Amino acid sequence: MFSDQEVLYTPSKWSKRFDQMQILSNYCKFSKEVTENARKTLKCELDIPYGTSKGTKYDIYGTDLPKDSPIFIFIHGGYWQEGSKDISAYAAPVFVNKGIKVITIGYDLCPNVKLRDIISQIKTAIAHILKSASSLKCRNVWVSGHSAGAHLASSILYDKLWLDEMTKHGYLYLLKGIVLISGIFNLEPLVNTSNNTALKLTKNEIDAYSFTTLNTKNNIPIQGLKVIVTNGECDSPVFINESRECAQKLITIVDNVQYILLRENIDHFDIVENLTNEEFILTKLILRNIFYD
Repeated sequence: MFSDQEVLYTPSKWSKRFDQMQILSNYCKFSKEVTENARKTLKCELDIPYGTSKGTKYDIYGTDLPKDSPIFIFIHGGYWQEGSKDISAYAAPVFVNKGIKVITIGYDLCPNVKLRDIISQIKTAIAHILKSASSLKCRNVWVSGHSAGAHLASSILYDKLWLDEMTKHGYLYLLKGIVLISGIFNLEPLVNTSNNTALKLTKNEIDAYSFTTLNTKNNIPIQGLKVIVTNGECDSPVFINESRECAQKLITIVDNVQYILLRENIDHFDIVENLTNEEFILTKLILRNIFYD
């Protein structure tokens, strides 16, 4: 029997398309098939290391595009304990066709590592990509994440040392936008869910990485950056509320923040599945912003 708290933090229980088991089965099947197809039909380079551990690799789709092509980074979700870059190439078919390279980042998973280790890995990966993009005179870089991946993507916004380092090396100007899709940003409620069995969250981690409750009064505003925060209307209510709170918080430190709630029964899963559709509202919004820059 699921507790009320568990239900709120189980996005598969809120879809109107399928029941819980069907939605997860469909999502896994779709994710695997779209990534396999992308690897067969697009020029790509797989398993590029950015660290020394097994999970610290990323894939690039669209390696035959011009060197200065824009880059769209995607960080998968799975409550920091599941998922893989190997089933996350939703954006690749459409975006590469539009002239944008797509990079999917892998990372080690809990309980083999702690959440703080994953956050550090993601920052290293993005820095690695920005450095490469700078050497190629890339036009711009956008970072996106889904679910727990949105939390990871947002972590760079609150790390002054990382931002200063990227600025010092002349890389930060390339980062033009961040897309936070169906994210989770408050860690404390997870302590009382089954997710914490693998996460084993500490108080220090909760305080440092709960981005909706973090004190940002000393943060220096980040200029020239747009953040898009989005959910489907059939996401869990707490995911929607946390995303709205995240967007409100970001207004104090980012130039341009947009929150969008996608209607038409979009849920936690087809919000990224539909990135394969160039007519999907979120796909069009991201493409428009990438090319606007």
